[in-house]
Amino acid sequence: MKKALALTFLTLFLVASIAMVSAGTLIAGKIYDSPNFETANGVGDANINVTCNSNVLYTTSLSDGTYSVVFPIAQCPLNSNVTVFAEKNGISNSGAGIVHDYSNLIVDLYIGVVNIALIPEFGVFVGALTLLSAVGVFFLVRRK
Repeated sequence: MKKALALTFLTLFLVASIAMVSAGTLIAGKIYDSPNFETANGVGDANINVTCNSNVLYTTSLSDGTYSVVFPIAQCPLNSNVTVFAEKNGISNSGAGIVHDYSNLIVDLYIGVVNIALIPEFGVFVGALTLLSAVGVFFLVRRK
C-alpha cells in the first residue's frame, strides 16, 4: 500500500514538474573561454543578458559556464530570435539563436540554445603592436 501511494505521489510530482517547465520558453547555453568548444573551459560568474522580442532577462553563469533563463511563452514564442550578451572583467561577446519546438503529445517545450566564446578581442595596443611588427618584418626582409 505504501509503495502504491508513494508511486502515485511521485507520478503526480513528475507531471507537475513537466507542466511547470512547459509553461515557458527555456533559453540556455554555456559561456566558454575559447572559440573551440570541444577543448574550451566554462567561464563562471559572467553577467548575461538574454533578449527575446525586446524582453530582457538577466542572469549569471554558474561555475562551469552554464546559464539558463525562462521566458513566459507569450514573451518569447516559437521561432523567436534570441540574443545573448555575456560580459566578465571587461571582456564581452554575444550570440544569437532561434527558439525551437521540442514538444510531444504531453508537453509543450520551447527551447533556445546559445553558446558564446568569451575571448578578448584585439585592442588598440595589440593592433598597433601587430602593425609595427609587420613594418619591421617588411624592412628586415627588404634589407636582405
